[in-house]
Amino acid sequence: MRITEVVAEILRYELDRPMADAQVYIPARVSTIVRVRTSDGVEGIGEAACFGGAEHVVCKIVETQLAPLLVGEDPENVERLWEIMYRGTIQLGRRGVIFGAISGVDIALWDLLGKVCGKPVCTLLGAHDRSLMGYASGGFYMEGKGLDELSDEFRGYREAGYRAAKMKVAGEPMAVDIDRVRTAREALGPGVRLMIDANNMYTPKEAIAMARAVEDLDIYWFEEPVRTDDTEGAAMVRSATAVPIAGYETEASLDGFKRLIAHGTVDFAQPDAVWCGGITEFRRIAALARAWHLRMAAHNFAGAVSGFANLHVSATLSHAPMFEMDQNPNPLRTEIVTSPLTVDSDGVVQVPEGAGLGFELDESVVERYRVA
Repeated sequence: MRITEVVAEILRYELDRPMADAQVYIPARVSTIVRVRTSDGVEGIGEAACFGGAEHVVCKIVETQLAPLLVGEDPENVERLWEIMYRGTIQLGRRGVIFGAISGVDIALWDLLGKVCGKPVCTLLGAHDRSLMGYASGGFYMEGKGLDELSDEFRGYREAGYRAAKMKVAGEPMAVDIDRVRTAREALGPGVRLMIDANNMYTPKEAIAMARAVEDLDIYWFEEPVRTDDTEGAAMVRSATAVPIAGYETEASLDGFKRLIAHGTVDFAQPDAVWCGGITEFRRIAALARAWHLRMAAHNFAGAVSGFANLHVSATLSHAPMFEMDQNPNPLRTEIVTSPLTVDSDGVVQVPEGAGLGFELDESVVERYRVA
């Protein structure tokens, strides 16, 4: 069996109500689907990160830079193919669109391998737990969204069975955000974990002030408090607060996380399989975190394929206590697959048992949202 084609396509959904975190205005949800096809007719499907409006660039990289490196190769040699992609693009960058493209192809290769073997990807990797505690990821900024709507949102997560939820901060003056966090905590009540996410937008001093202001609200983690490149500032924040620090999904590669971990910046490492180099590189980062006795928490905020990929690799880890479940409207997550990921009444998400990543695309829905 040989690789015959590697292609990418863009799906887009315009939001009825745009939203924002502290850094990015989000008028639409976008997904870049990657397909690896073979001489035996087996197709693997992945997803590549394309945040920041780079989806057309990612597609070009997949089809003009990576595909020529892979066509004719044995798709079962996933580790070898990752090295071929990495070395073949080493002068093009080690973050951003390059690693997003590599991630999409790598995920497709793992899906393909699972289908060939007739096994779920988490089984091929060595599963630890096929049931993970999901957490509701929401609390975004929206026009006209006040404290009452925020309270209703987080009360709804609790009533749906979630035992943890995350919200955005740093998009409003700090005093306003402190009130928002207090509102979410009151809505969740005791015994439900609450996390906050600043999306890199605080300075170290601001992040320390925010952490100290909400310490009494039992914050489970404070995510990406400062810029990913500010290693010294990130370490300063972590050492100045009792609130555990999580991050940084905007980092990519094992080398990037090695720097963050060695400088003592995080308690939870948060790679994303569609950003960090795929399932292959995610596993390396997880091993590094384990060596430093840190916990893992996969970032998961893209389309359906991203969720399946991050869930499968998370299910192989003993140090990944929760899994992110995006709560915002996104048919590219909920409609393009025949059986989307959901949580049960206890807030638990199950890893699918099907071969590969365990999903089936609804190609008619994919066609509806395809723009390129």
